[in-house]
Parts: sequence; C-alpha cells; structure tokens
Amino acid sequence: MPSVTTTSELLALLRRHYIKPGLDLPGGVFVPAVGGNGSWGASARADAIYVGFTSSSGRILVGHELKISRADWLNELNKPGKADQWADQCHAWYLVVNDPAIVKPGELPASWGLMSPGTSRTRMAVHTPAAVKPDHSPSWDAVRSVMARIDTLRASDVADAVESRDRARHNQYEKDIAAAVDRRVQAMPETGEAAKRLKLIEDAIGAPIDWSDNVWSPDRTVDPELLGRIGKAALALGGIESAIRQLGRGYNSTKEVRRLIDEYDAKLAEFLAPAKAVCAWCPTAAGGTAEHNDGTRHPSCGNTGHGMNWEVSG
Repeated sequence: MPSVTTTSELLALLRRHYIKPGLDLPGGVFVPAVGGNGSWGASARADAIYVGFTSSSGRILVGHELKISRADWLNELNKPGKADQWADQCHAWYLVVNDPAIVKPGELPASWGLMSPGTSRTRMAVHTPAAVKPDHSPSWDAVRSVMARIDTLRASDVADAVESRDRARHNQYEKDIAAAVDRRVQAMPETGEAAKRLKLIEDAIGAPIDWSDNVWSPDRTVDPELLGRIGKAALALGGIESAIRQLGRGYNSTKEVRRLIDEYDAKLAEFLAPAKAVCAWCPTAAGGTAEHNDGTRHPSCGNTGHGMNWEVSG
C-alpha cells in the first residue's frame, strides 16, 4: 500500500482510480473541491465528485469524503449530517482514507462506501461498496454547482497553460539572445584581441589612457592628444636617428648631406612643434618670462601646475 500522509496525495490517487492519464476521452470527469453554486449549499462541500459518462461507470454521480487520520474521522463523526447535503445528491457516496484502520467497525454510516489506496498505485481498494440509489436524479442546484466548479477549473487550467507557454517562450528567447551573443563574440575575435593590444600600448607608455572628455586628465594617465604627440615624437625620433646614421656612414655627397640635414631639420621641427604652446593660464605666449594670473612668474611657462592646460599655438 502506498504511503500517503496528505490529503493532496490521497486526492491524486483517487483521481488516478477514475481517470487514466493520457486518454482523450476518459469516460468521465473528476472534480475536486465542489462547493455550492449561488445560495445553495454555501457552507457544504464535497471533497471530490466523479461524473461518469459511460455504461461501465454507471453514468452516475459519485461523491467522496477524504480523511487522513483517526482524529480527522472522529471530528466528522462528531458533526452528524455534515456531509448529508452532498451525499443525498449523489448516486453513491464514499469515505476515502489513507488507512482503513482509521474507521472502526460500526462507525461507517449506512449506505456509505469505504476505499483506501491498495497495492496498486492505479486503483483504490474498495473495502465496502457504496449503496447506489436506483432511479435517482440529482437536483439542478447540485448539477449546476458541479458545472460551475468545472468551469472554474477550466479557466484556471487555461491561465496556467498560457503562463507556462509564455514562460517557455521567454526562456527560449533568453537562450536565443545568449546564443546570438556567443556567436557574435566568436565571429569577432578582434574584440578581445583589441583589448589585449590596447593593454600592450598602456604597458609600453607606462600609464593608462584616459578616454574621458575632461579638459584635464588625472595624474599618471595619458589622454588621446598626448598619445598623438608621443606618436609624432616617436616618428620624428626615428627619422632623426636614421638621418644621423646615414650622415655617419662613410662618404656622402654635398647634395646628399644637405638633403639629410634638411630632413633632419624637418623632423626636429615636427618633434619640437608641441613645445610651442600658449599657457591657458597666462596672458603671454610661451618662450619668454611670463607673468601668471596668480602673480607668479616662470620662464617659458614651465609651471608644472599649468602643464596640463597648455594649448598648441597655430
């Protein structure tokens, strides 16, 4: 016998007793927790009702009361007539327990049936068959209440199905996005390579590059403008070194020497061009002794406090 400790577990086994999973037409409907519709039976409830549609089911209304403990059953016995409203409406009425020992001999009301989980998980064991009322017709109030409960459960199932579908679509959407990003990253390895190369540049110049739009750069950083000057200086220095090496080589004609000197002068002028600057803090161009706005004087505006604010003169 399956171990059953909760009402929901017992209810699931009872449903399986009547409804075989996967069947499009199971031959009936299993309706849990059926209360009265409207003013009829407002306080009464059947734990479960099975409505049979086929001759094998008897085409009857079978009601069920579920109990999972001796104390629960004794509480039912202390309230005579509590189940009568629905028991009277059904063709047959069963007490469903997790252990038949809960019900002592003589305690089961007349005409009630008794069932509990059997050795099979697909069928309940019927210990006492319920008496079936011949030629019985449930009232319209009872039938309407069952139909109202079916409609409520149907709406709930539809809402759950829509939510489940939307959740599945959302999860698939997230997976598709993640997969697309992965494919894009894999198709663009230069992204990671560019970061590596940028790090090599920063390591080479000995300072991180400041990409902000601030008019000044934090200490120990290099902005793109200064990085450009460093590049020009490197190119100019390379040209100067090349010219010196060529001048130092054995014989050179006067024309060649003059050309190399002119090239040397051009490279040197390009290298020194950034030094021709105007201090943004001073009214006087660099190159002489300027008086700063703060009253101090410094030759060629070499004031380190103003160094980050130089502007290249045209």
